[in-house]
Amino acid sequence: MKTNQTRRKFLATAVSAVTASTATSVAFATKRPELPLTVEKPNSSNESTAVQKTTNYARVDPSEFIIFPWGGMPDSPSRGEWGDIADINAMMKDLYDCGFNTSGFTGVQNLKYIRNNRLAGIITAGIDTEKEITQKEADEKISTLMASVSDPEDRKTIHAIYVRDEPNASLFPKLKVWSEAIKKIGVLPYINLFPECASLEQFGTNDYMEYLNKYVDICNPPYISYDNYSLFEGGRLDEDRFYRNLELIRLRSLQADIPFWNVILSNAHFNYAEPSDATLAIQVYSTLAYGGKGIGYFTYYTPQVGNYRLAPIDRFGYRTKTWKMMRNINLQIHSLVPVYKELKSINVFHTGNIPQYSQGLESAKLVKSISDTPLLIGEFVDPNGKPYAMVVNKNMHSSISFDIEFKEKGRIMIVSQFYRGRVSFSGEQKWLAPGCGVLLTVE
Repeated sequence: MKTNQTRRKFLATAVSAVTASTATSVAFATKRPELPLTVEKPNSSNESTAVQKTTNYARVDPSEFIIFPWGGMPDSPSRGEWGDIADINAMMKDLYDCGFNTSGFTGVQNLKYIRNNRLAGIITAGIDTEKEITQKEADEKISTLMASVSDPEDRKTIHAIYVRDEPNASLFPKLKVWSEAIKKIGVLPYINLFPECASLEQFGTNDYMEYLNKYVDICNPPYISYDNYSLFEGGRLDEDRFYRNLELIRLRSLQADIPFWNVILSNAHFNYAEPSDATLAIQVYSTLAYGGKGIGYFTYYTPQVGNYRLAPIDRFGYRTKTWKMMRNINLQIHSLVPVYKELKSINVFHTGNIPQYSQGLESAKLVKSISDTPLLIGEFVDPNGKPYAMVVNKNMHSSISFDIEFKEKGRIMIVSQFYRGRVSFSGEQKWLAPGCGVLLTVE
């Protein structure tokens, strides 16, 4: 698959330049100090839009929901000013300002800058997954890496260590060795899997589910990370390709009782769509509707190759129009996660076009009725059994207004994605912008 081959070359270049519905990942995570979001709360006397139960809050920790820029971080700022970025510390601050809670792939020498900006770090360790290695040798290499970090606070900043992107199943036994070595020091191994649309030759198995099953059975991962790019020029989403992958990943995630992370498209290249509010929103909110616990963006920095363009940071180090759009959707995640992280995914269905492997309204467990317009609905319950539904507008070009009725009676409320509070689902609050979603419950 040409896309994945290009990803590999880009990653190798970038990394060489720098020398989750479960609590599984929480066991490995150390929380960073909380820092408030800079979001204004509205002041309204209108009953239909007034905020309820609003409190002060801080950004979510990656152990609750990870938000990270996929790929190696450029070393240009280490040599002086690079576009909008003055130095390495400013590069990490830029990530924080854009709503990230975790860095891209970088070396241990940058941990102090990651920590200074209240981020967690994904660290590179020069791991060669093609080479045969014993468990003892892998343990020693990871221990040596950690020993090179003299400041104990910097060590706490390490959330994950990069191992491999898009591995063939033949590599899983070697990935297990590295994963075990990394898990022993209380850190997550970062491995990212192929999308379902890759080839059988790339999987090294007879089909995608066998690929997922082998990975889980052999590597015993604390989460599943995968990528899928299904947005094409003209803002067209290939629903079968995108949602089929989400269906299979969600299924394997639930079976293994581990969270999943989705690496989504945030630049334009080949014949993929240019980023917009709608392209970012539909990928993020669809992941949430399927119960995902992490978002990675491919990419944050524009690769210096081909027709790559419109990542949040361009080839000269300047912010593009995508930067503000990405900040907007990231801050929405931060607002939702304090409620969302407690929810259990129990069902997903679609209205309008029903993608391959997906279900329609007849499968609904909590929703009694909903408008007959192209929507995605993820159904959840909280620890007390209270119903929730994440509703996503699948129309990439038009806003929609919709109605919904839960099987449980009560007043339908919105868990606001713009401030931590709740508003009544009525009047103008029933409108959804293209690709956007809303989390609803009953009170």
